This record gives sequence, structure tokens and C-alpha cells, in this order.
Amino acid sequence: MHLSELTHPNQLHGLSVAELEGIARQIRERHLDVVSTSGGHLGPGLGVVELTLALYQTLDLDKDRVVWDVGHQAYPHKLITGRYNDFHTLRQKDGVAGYLKRCESPFDHFGAGHASTSISAALGMALARDQRGEDFKSVAVIGDGSLTGGMALEAINHAGHLPKTRLLVVLNDNDMSISPPVGALSTHLNRMRHSRPLQFLQDNAEEAIKHLPFMHGELPPELKNLKESMKRLAVPKLGAVFEELGFTYMGPVDGHDIGGLIEVFQQAHAHEGPVLVHVATTKGKGYAFAEEDQVGYHAQSAFDLATGKAYPSSKPKPPSYSKVFGQTLVKLCEQDPRVVGITAAMATGTGLDLLEKARPQQYFDVGIAEQHAVTMAAGMACEGLRPVCAIYSTFLQRAYDQLIHDVGIQNLPVTFVLDRAGIVGADGPTHQGQYDISYLRCVPNFTVMAPKDEAELQRMMVTCLNHDGPTALRIPRGEGEGAPLMEEGWEPLEIGRGELLTDGDDLLIVAYGSMVAPAMATAGLLQEQGVRAAVINARFLRPLDEALILPMARRIGKVVTMEEGCLAGGFGAAVVEILNDQDVLVPVHRIGIPDVLVDHATPAQSKEALGLTPAQMSESILNRFGTLKRQAVGV
Repeated sequence: MHLSELTHPNQLHGLSVAELEGIARQIRERHLDVVSTSGGHLGPGLGVVELTLALYQTLDLDKDRVVWDVGHQAYPHKLITGRYNDFHTLRQKDGVAGYLKRCESPFDHFGAGHASTSISAALGMALARDQRGEDFKSVAVIGDGSLTGGMALEAINHAGHLPKTRLLVVLNDNDMSISPPVGALSTHLNRMRHSRPLQFLQDNAEEAIKHLPFMHGELPPELKNLKESMKRLAVPKLGAVFEELGFTYMGPVDGHDIGGLIEVFQQAHAHEGPVLVHVATTKGKGYAFAEEDQVGYHAQSAFDLATGKAYPSSKPKPPSYSKVFGQTLVKLCEQDPRVVGITAAMATGTGLDLLEKARPQQYFDVGIAEQHAVTMAAGMACEGLRPVCAIYSTFLQRAYDQLIHDVGIQNLPVTFVLDRAGIVGADGPTHQGQYDISYLRCVPNFTVMAPKDEAELQRMMVTCLNHDGPTALRIPRGEGEGAPLMEEGWEPLEIGRGELLTDGDDLLIVAYGSMVAPAMATAGLLQEQGVRAAVINARFLRPLDEALILPMARRIGKVVTMEEGCLAGGFGAAVVEILNDQDVLVPVHRIGIPDVLVDHATPAQSKEALGLTPAQMSESILNRFGTLKRQAVGV
């Protein structure tokens, strides 16, 4: 059978192991061909090809449920559930999504882009099944990195106390998340990968006892209890942890042996209560470059399949905001031993890998555990350190209570650098950093800011670390504006003070962060229409520069706000509030992300769809205000 003929996963039923191995080769070929051309997640999916085929061989996907944690490892799942012919559109506008989406396929039973959610969702499905008197299997496939997330452990704790609830958790253990996993759990998992599977000892001992002449093929209750005691002694340490939590533990199992996997999954389905199958896989399996560099090939832009190297850019680009942040933090750590950097398993993405190499004693990776990262930083701040938490905007959402309760209320000097703030592109709705402006502007004691370029980012870093209270700094994805950088000697900014970039009498544009450069471009287009616009770089969201904004709004009489975030409760709303509070009753046109989910596409395509290009914004402004003659407002 050719992979293109697979439109329903139940077509795998009845295929021999040899036939499944042939399909596995085709999945890897198609996976590599598409990702090398258009980019996407590479290593995770290559590592679970056999796991996917073996698991689906034992399930009826017309009724059974499978929840893939995060979903970036589910490319093989997509290829055998009717998306082969469209797979070349992966992560492109109107194409196949890079994560699971319930609206994309009936086989995408649960959508997710954040880690550690699968066991909770699969348990919820199992409980709903039992509540409704239905009969289907509920399976969660979770990576070892996601197991460090507290939510996964909460779900395991709950499921283990439901001995009659059938639930299968497949632990995909490749000894990696995005970066190498950290913590005690990953240490135990690594030991287990190299230990003899418990099942051999357990089954052999049981069979030997049952065949003694006086046993008549049965184990009396006393010996069954003895068998369980032997099991506790023989099971590897982490397996014992799961057993004590109420799960039946099986493994470790070779994650690339289809026949062995099918056998173990069939055994697991036969159990009445919760079962955990520990599967040992190799991230990037089948592509030598990805196996050798599992961090670098977690996800890739387009690359040469033969050499494994990314295609060079057609022209030099400025350094990314993440890189500038990482380099600046290294310098600040060298100058002040109190400064430390914290990441939640995203060292490379946030630029903290530079700190890890240069100043490992001032670097902390807590794993996929954002809540813990924030409260740990709060504890460090209590003892005189100056922690800098670098976390993606979309992932910091997961620690919102800690931001308020542990940092904000206690007014602790913790700095948060929110990477990937704004439109991020091909990762889609789960990764768009469009909510942080709204969710941060109401947190007590926080000072919140965003730079107009990478040079201002350097100054804001110093500003944050000089401030005796919590601070948050948002930076966009991708390269900077090309502003000249300094090696050191950065001057802090005055907190709450914006910057007038250009003056005018017809319109006031107040822009925040990444929208400052587009605001200047928009002002240039309006100038061609005879409209002279003043442009303010707000710099600070909290506190806003009322001393600059209010008099200019009174004088000019028409205001436009620009932000790369959701309009609901966002930067524009903050400007409207101060104008209203001070009785500056002028028309305000807010430009940003409306109340929509931003789907996967390139950032440029998304911004065009949202009307955020300079040409679109200038047209929107002219349509909103009609004639733009100066209209002063009395005090």
C-alpha cells in the first residue's frame, strides 16, 4: 500500500509488520520532503512514526480518541488521516496546520499548541465516556519534556485514583523536549531507558510458579500479593512511582519496533484502569543530521535535504531581537553577579542559550514549567537576586496567577522578557503573542514597556534591572530594525516617559513597540496626502506618558493608536482611558488586532489580513476621519 492511498487510519488494520514498516519509510520521506521545502517541526514527528502506526493498528479511530500533547509531533498522524495530498501546504496560509485543530479533521480529537495538556484532556474524555455509558478507548501521547509540566502531574495524580477508568498514557521518551530536559523525572527516565523491562521478569516468574505441580495453573491470593511485592522491588524507580500513583506501568519499550509496540498496546488496552506505556524513541529518527543535532533540528526553516544546511538568506539581515536580548543579558550578568537568567525549556528560542554558554552559573532552565519559573524567580528576588525570566508571550499566559500573586502583589524586582510578542506566523492561534498587553496592564505594581528597535531594547534591559519592582518587556519575533547597537554603557530610560519622533498639526499617532516603525511609515504616506501627523513612541504601557500625550491630544484633536496586540483591553484602550479620565474628549481610532483568532500564515500575510500594513493603516485613518484639519480641544 502507498501512503497516498491511506485516507482513514483504520486502513492500517490487518497490515503486516513488514507492510507497516514500508509505510513508515514513506512517512519519513514525505515528512522530510515537505519540511525541507517549506519549514516546520522536524525531529519530533520523525521520532514517533512507528509509535503512531502501531498505536493506530490497535485502535478504531471511528470511535476511539487520541490526544497528542502539543501536537508538533503529530505530522505522521496527519499523513495517515487524509491529509497526504495537502501536506505540501503545511503551515502555509489556508493550508495544513502545524498543530492539531479540531476543525481541520475529525481525527484531531483535541487541539493544542502548549505542552502538558494531553493527559487532562484524555482523562476528561474517558470520564465523559463513562458518564454517558459509552465504550471507546481514550489515549494520551505525551513527550518526556511535557511530563515536567505540573498540569501533566496533576492529571496523573487524579487518574491514578480512578482505578475503574480505562485510560492509556503513552510516554514518548526521547530524552529531549525542545532542548535537553531537566529535573529528577528526566534523570529517572534516562536510567529506565537502559534497564531491563519489568514485564520479562514479572511474566517469567509468574509462569514458573503457575506450572508447579501443586498450583494447577493458578496463583492463590497470597502468591498474587507476593507477585505484586516482587513487582515493586523489580520495577525501575520511576515505574514504581507510576505504580504507586495507581497506574499499571509497562516499559520501557523500543519505540521503533512496530511488532513489539503492537503487542504492548494490545496488552495495555486489556487493562481495566489507567495504564502508562513507556516508549523509548529517538528524536529525528531516520535522518542522520536530525539524530545528531536534536536541538537544532527540532524545527527548521527550509533547508537542503542532502546537506542538512539551511538555505542562506538572499541579503544580510539585522540580528534578531532574541539574539540582541541574549547578548545584552550576558554583558549585564558579567557586570552584576546578582543578575540571573531563567528559561522554561526555551533557551535557544529566547536567546538564553548565549547565557548558558557564557555564564552557566547565572543560568537556570526549569523545564516546561512556567508557573514554577515565575515563583522561583520571586523567591530569588526575595533573597537579593535580579532574576530575568525569558518566556514567550503565549507561554507566560500559563503563569498568570503567579504574575499577580507571587510577583505583583509582593512588588518584587523580577524582570519578564516576553519573546514572540505580537504576530508570530506559521504556528497559528496557539502561539500568537497577541494578549500580553491586555493581561499585563492590570497586574499590580508592574512597569510594562516595549522597545521601538533593538537599541532601545538594550536601554530597556538596564531600565528593568535598575527598577525596584516587577517589570515586563515585550519583544517581537524576528530581526530588528537595523538600529546601531552598543557593546555596553547603556543608559536607562526614565520610566513613564515616551518620545516624540515627529510633530504635526493634523493628527496624533501614538504607537507602541513594534508598531512604531510602521507608524512612521504611515505618517510618511499621510504626508503625501497633505496630512501632517505627529508620532509618539509610547515606550511605556504602564505608566503611560500622560504629560506628553494629553497636551498633544488637546492641541491636535484627532488621535490614532497602534499596537501589535488585541484591541480588547489593549494599548489603545489604555490611551482612551487616560483621555476620558482627563476630559480630553477627542475622537480616537484604535488600530490593532480585532477580536479574531489569527491563523497560521507568514507574519506579513497575517498583518495584511488584519489591515496592519502602512498603506492599509493610512487608508483606514483617512476613511475614519474624512477631512483631517486641525481641531483643537479646549481645556
